[in-house]
Amino acid sequence: MTMSRFLNGAEASRQYGVLAGHYAASLMWSDPLADAAADALRPLGKSWWPMVLKALDAGARTMPDLPPALAALLAALPPEPTDDQRAAMEMGRAAIARTGNSAALIVQCTSLVIDGRSPPTGTSSQQAIRRLGETGDWWIKLHAPDGLRRGAEGYKATLRVRLGNAFRRRAVRDAGTWDRRAWGEPLNQDDLFVQVSAFTAVMLEGLHRMGYRLTQAEKDGYYAFWRHAAAVLGLHKTWLEMIDAERCGQFWKMWLLVNPPPDAETKARASRAMDELARVGGSVAFLDRALLSGMTHWLLGRDVAQGLGVPNGPMTYLLPAIYPPTSFLSQRLGGSRERRLARMVAALARS
Repeated sequence: MTMSRFLNGAEASRQYGVLAGHYAASLMWSDPLADAAADALRPLGKSWWPMVLKALDAGARTMPDLPPALAALLAALPPEPTDDQRAAMEMGRAAIARTGNSAALIVQCTSLVIDGRSPPTGTSSQQAIRRLGETGDWWIKLHAPDGLRRGAEGYKATLRVRLGNAFRRRAVRDAGTWDRRAWGEPLNQDDLFVQVSAFTAVMLEGLHRMGYRLTQAEKDGYYAFWRHAAAVLGLHKTWLEMIDAERCGQFWKMWLLVNPPPDAETKARASRAMDELARVGGSVAFLDRALLSGMTHWLLGRDVAQGLGVPNGPMTYLLPAIYPPTSFLSQRLGGSRERRLARMVAALARS
């Protein structure tokens, strides 16, 4: 079956082999456990999340009226890491968190690219901007110290993202406009894995370009961190085993190859999102807009940036010269930068 989200299939198979086959199959994989739990929680309206939190904190056995589908989802969550695994994960997380707003800039740029190459889900431009804020809020909570420990705010936020994806899948299916044959399942396993690839391989490569030098142990720990986070997020075990530097890097490149380029509508949405990111950045808006545009060209490449309609400018050429020499200040400035990011994502979430 030829899919519009699997263009250049022969070239993808030639370059990436088995990975391309996994991609083609995963377009039809969603998250059955989360989908069933979301369907069971839907009649509860806005009270569904307090029930999930209570079950997560107190345990499903203490709640005899808990929907069986939710109990099954919670029972299938990954076991807590060992002390050695936790220490490695924490080392990787802390290394990224120390970079402050530098990592956040990469998250923003890659999120714009992912949104710009994903099929339409019927969401408005304003809803897409709000999602950027929600992604940033989740990322901040996840990267807090011990944020991925069961019951921590980052862990809870990750579980909420998983169930939120399931609610969105149902809404998209019910709308009747989704072309499953062309696009696969909405918010499928490939969509999850490209986000993980952006937050790992693209993140680490971007920070290296910015001048940060992480040890191999810190990089390995960060991949371990995301293997656990992705398991909570509902990524299939086939993909969990592929969360490493080589395959996450390959997947990002393959995803850009096989997905159709942004159309005029998605380019316009990306431009509005970038304007909004600049507006709430807490600085001079046009400077933040130029910074985001330059970062997208510098970190993700000219072809990707131009395909998204991101304008080129002086920052594209200035950043490689001025950013790395100042990266040694990131730890000292990290606190203020993180507070600035927190203000930004809060403003986006209110948009």
